[in-house]
Amino acid sequence: MPVSPDIELFLREQLEGRVHTKRMFGGYGVYTDVKCVAFLLNDALFLRPLPEIRAYIEGTGHDLVMDGPVKGAKSYYRIDPDLWEDGDWLMGLIRTAHEVIPAPKPAAKPKAKPKKTHRESGKD
Repeated sequence: MPVSPDIELFLREQLEGRVHTKRMFGGYGVYTDVKCVAFLLNDALFLRPLPEIRAYIEGTGHDLVMDGPVKGAKSYYRIDPDLWEDGDWLMGLIRTAHEVIPAPKPAAKPKAKPKKTHRESGKD
């Protein structure tokens, strides 16, 4: 799962600052705004196997490669760094993922604990 710092930097440079990364799972999550659109693990980019992402990859003449980012994980579309050379193609892929992946649900506010009354606290 480790990711070379050079690979992470190369990805961000190819996308010209239009994404940001956060450390996770021993690699990085790739974010557009608040949406996690891909994972950078094992020096490869992994995207959810959604029909629109598949159509983009195949529609641009690239081979579709399915692989689990870690042992026992479900398969994702794997995009190796040699395909990142075309920054416009890569940004189109990220943009497609951004359009089809739903926004994260807002975090639930923690419920306030009811205040104990003088009697409930055991102090008389």
